[in-house]
Amino acid sequence: MGLGIAIKKPKHNATESFGKTQRRHRRGGIAGIIFIANFAGILILVLGSLLFNELRSGLTKARMEALRAQGSTIASVIAEAAIPPDALPALDEMRARAILRQLTREPGARLRLFDRELRPIADSSVLDDTVEVRQLPPLGPAAPDVVDVADRAVANARVFIQGASDDPHKALIREISTALQGQVVQSERFDENGRRVVSVTVPIQRIRAVVGVLTLESSDVSEIVDAERRALYPFILSAILVTALSATLLAWSIAVPLRRLAAAADDVRRGRAQALGADKLRQRPDEIGDLADALAAMTQTLQDRINANESFAADVAHEIKNPLAAIRNAAELLPRATSEESKAKLESIILSDARRVDRLVTDIANASRLDAELARASQKKFAMADMIDDMGRVYASIAHAHQVKIIVQHTDETDRLLVSAREEAISRVLTNLLDNALSFSPAQANIYLRGTREHEKVCVQVEDEGPGIPQEALQSVFKRFYTHRPTSVGEEGQAAFGKHSGLGLAIARQIAESHGGILWVENRTEGQGARFVLELPAA
Repeated sequence: MGLGIAIKKPKHNATESFGKTQRRHRRGGIAGIIFIANFAGILILVLGSLLFNELRSGLTKARMEALRAQGSTIASVIAEAAIPPDALPALDEMRARAILRQLTREPGARLRLFDRELRPIADSSVLDDTVEVRQLPPLGPAAPDVVDVADRAVANARVFIQGASDDPHKALIREISTALQGQVVQSERFDENGRRVVSVTVPIQRIRAVVGVLTLESSDVSEIVDAERRALYPFILSAILVTALSATLLAWSIAVPLRRLAAAADDVRRGRAQALGADKLRQRPDEIGDLADALAAMTQTLQDRINANESFAADVAHEIKNPLAAIRNAAELLPRATSEESKAKLESIILSDARRVDRLVTDIANASRLDAELARASQKKFAMADMIDDMGRVYASIAHAHQVKIIVQHTDETDRLLVSAREEAISRVLTNLLDNALSFSPAQANIYLRGTREHEKVCVQVEDEGPGIPQEALQSVFKRFYTHRPTSVGEEGQAAFGKHSGLGLAIARQIAESHGGILWVENRTEGQGARFVLELPAA
């Protein structure tokens, strides 16, 4: 009689769920640090440039308007007072100079007067005896000042820009020529001393006759701009400081932890540690913590696989050693056999154990290749109901030879139970489960092959009416080389059970877990026998 024991659906073991239980949802801290730290310095420079350009543009525009108004006024006075009314339109140079001397009151502005032949008539800097004063550098070597270095860089850039543009004299001649056509010209250019000046050139005309031009130049905007440029130096220094701090922060928050993580991984590689010693790094709430968790989970998985391989190798040696020992003993006793009956019995033992060794080697080779086969094969969507029907037809004749009947059932005939998996691997799982059910089924028994859907899962159940499984062995049956010879099946069942290596169920569970599913066993509650349940994610 069966034990009639049912158990709950088992959970994944600790090794399989190591990465999932240890992984926590983290915020992207490092990405934020990288963006904020690198853009902070740039933001300071951008804000400083915007403020500087806005100020410079406003000053230049206001200065041009003031020079244009002043130039228009002076040009009107000269046209009225320095052009004789009773002759051809011509400029009285002496009177024009006198008027220019009297009307020049704009500080920081230079006024120049030209006739129609582009010949200079008057220059306010000469009329007022203006002397340009420049401060000499101190005698002897001095420590370089940051402001001086910046000023020299600006001066060099100014010389470069001026050298790349037109000659100052040519630019002035071009303005005068345009003004002689009766147009007011406003521009921004460099003078002969390399200073940036705001220039307004106004034509002097009587009615429509242009007799000369008046040019007003002002360099005070350039001086103000230079002062404002110096005001940008703190922004520049702040940007450099922020960039240096951000680089240090990035090195401290990223490079150093990664180096510690690499050292911990190297300790595992060299055999100095069995697990990744990075507990502090795994507590970080950022991507470094995610990486440490992933490496720790990978290391644990590899360590578990190494331990499993070592255990597998020991089990293989043990399983092969037993039949080899029986073959050796029988072979040693065979020459000493005194009767044909004992000789035939010894030969039967040798042949049976040789087949057992061959079967073990074949199953071990298949189990060893399983990981590589699962990695190479690609998953595709197929109907599990169709596979169940095909399995039922294939095993119908095999079950008939064992005097057993296969019964295929679907809870819903319209639901074809679609899954996304490796079809050949899943077929191998059902084959192992059906072979196992046939091994334990007595004559005139039924084997049930059912397909059902539970929420987002597709379940396949294989039930037999055999003796069932002892409660303490419900999980052990999935261990490699596990064998338990029940006493409640007949000799045929005993022989059939002995034809298995104990790897089928272990391989079946490994395939199920590689597809994100599970495989478990329970004893039937409605009668004797065992129920194996394969559960896969529905497609």
